[in-house]
Amino acid sequence: MTTFAVPLRRRGNLLGTLNVFVPTLPDTTPADDSTSELHVAQALADAAALGLQNRSTYAQYRALSGQLQGALSSRVRADEAFMALRQYARRQRLPLDQVASAVVEGVVDDAELRRESGTSADGPA
Repeated sequence: MTTFAVPLRRRGNLLGTLNVFVPTLPDTTPADDSTSELHVAQALADAAALGLQNRSTYAQYRALSGQLQGALSSRVRADEAFMALRQYARRQRLPLDQVASAVVEGVVDDAELRRESGTSADGPA
């Protein structure tokens, strides 16, 4: 049995090793055959390394996608909150900064703002 341990490398980073076992009969494999088998083993290792790198890259982009989706969702809620404040201020004929200060101080109830804007605690009606 011929055994090859070839490196799993991608762009200079060592990711691990690939062990390849090739069954052979004693004294039947010329030196040229083992060299070509080594090249095949390295080609397999290169393909495996590419797969490992792609999996890692995919996981990173999935995580980034989740973070961006969360940021987008919070932005939508912030826009909805601003619209509710602005609508409440217009209906009450009050300056927007005064309404915002009243909300921060707890003078204006957020349920009252939701009624004014037509949204519930869970989202738009």
